[in-house]
Amino acid sequence: MSAIGAATPLLEVRGIGKRFGAVAALQDVSFDVRPGEVHALVGENGAGKSTLLAIVNGLQQPDEGELFLLGRPTRLAGPLQARRSGLALVHQELALCPNMTVAENLFLGQEPRNALGRIDGALMHRRSAELLKRLGARISPQQRAATLSLSERQLVEIGKALAGQPRVLVLDEPTASLTDEHVALLLQTVERLRAEGLGIVYVSHRLEEVLRIADRITVLRDGRVAARFGAGEANEQKLIRAMVGRELGERFPPRQAPARGAKLIEAVGLGLRGRYRGIDLAVHAGEIVGIAGLMGCERESVIRTLFGLHAPDEGELRVRGRPMRFAGVGDAIEAGIAYLPADRKAEGLVLGMSVYDNLTLGTLAPLSRLGLVSRQRQQRRGGALIEQLRIKAPAPHRGVVNLSGGNQQKVVLGKWMARGADVWIVEEPTRGVDVGGKQHIWEALHGLSAEGKAILVVSSELPELMGLCDRIAVMSRGRITGEFERAAFDPDAIARCAVAA
Repeated sequence: MSAIGAATPLLEVRGIGKRFGAVAALQDVSFDVRPGEVHALVGENGAGKSTLLAIVNGLQQPDEGELFLLGRPTRLAGPLQARRSGLALVHQELALCPNMTVAENLFLGQEPRNALGRIDGALMHRRSAELLKRLGARISPQQRAATLSLSERQLVEIGKALAGQPRVLVLDEPTASLTDEHVALLLQTVERLRAEGLGIVYVSHRLEEVLRIADRITVLRDGRVAARFGAGEANEQKLIRAMVGRELGERFPPRQAPARGAKLIEAVGLGLRGRYRGIDLAVHAGEIVGIAGLMGCERESVIRTLFGLHAPDEGELRVRGRPMRFAGVGDAIEAGIAYLPADRKAEGLVLGMSVYDNLTLGTLAPLSRLGLVSRQRQQRRGGALIEQLRIKAPAPHRGVVNLSGGNQQKVVLGKWMARGADVWIVEEPTRGVDVGGKQHIWEALHGLSAEGKAILVVSSELPELMGLCDRIAVMSRGRITGEFERAAFDPDAIARCAVAA
């Protein structure tokens, strides 16, 4: 970690307050970042982090307080002005143009031009390659953004911010979509940028990363600063206590060996040309099975096949022992399969609809009469799910887009619980979710398994798989290279299987 002196802050907020109607989102929040410093900002979902970042980036104006950039008081009119003032923010939610190349996305709005004022494509591709190399990303500048994995898209978003050569870099959950391999590369990049004198605001729910990388840590709770820590002053328990105002029990709920029932879903020799081959995997009733692997191992392609998004070229898919061939996701849903995607905003929710609408989207028939949805029944059913999953939704009749990431994930979970699926395919279940919200989601998945549901989990966090699952299958280069029962979980052995040729 760097030694931070008394240098003038590159970014400072003083006494910031912000209200939305009767709700105080921020109250008297002060925070700054200095040259050559990583200042971490942590807090539960709903603590006010997103509102603070929106103010810092010019998306919202504070009701109280002042904002300083490079030592000068400023009032930002929007993200473009923030970028021109030397601040770049990398959002947790990705915003690439899918039909454009990686190079075009990296320099969108800031394309290098030749003497005639035309875009210099060769120079743009050269600079793109340099940026991607700097991030340790094995991505071609000519590749279309639509073909990138979630992890690769996150790296491109970070590269896009660095293309503008900012003095202050704000990273909002930068590793939420990354594999362990790319997390290590990103943290190395952050350390290099700090050494170059950048001021970095690092927002993350991954407390082990925060403790490793941060020079200072500010904790928000209920819109206020709850605690501040210098380097070496905090540990994970202190941060959790400051974030939630109480002690949390064991990180993962206790897990007893399940009484395995019948195979509810099974892949036998499943293959998809150019992606994976020879996949043999079964999940029994009452069992939670994880799939581990590095980026590019094609585990996402496997689970999407199980949900009818891809059609396999070979092998057989069985549900409750019966061979199945899905023509699309509708067939998978009718077969009793639920899918929680990693990108909940793009694939799991209808952002313009209310919390009630999203929770009941798959079960409208029993809530309807003469073809019209009964709002009373819908709100009664939605309200029960909100209470059961402890969803923080002060106005559930309003758009789900207004909820924090963790509460949005609970809405996706509740939507499928309302439908009563027997097979659950869950991808990155706690991506961008705070420590308290993670426990709620893990408890919900354990509760589903206790009801006899079969649950298949893909996660980039190996500790999550080891804490949650009864069995872990490991993939490398499109095939399963190892399988471990809970009693034999070994991080080193799993890692070796993840890089097997």
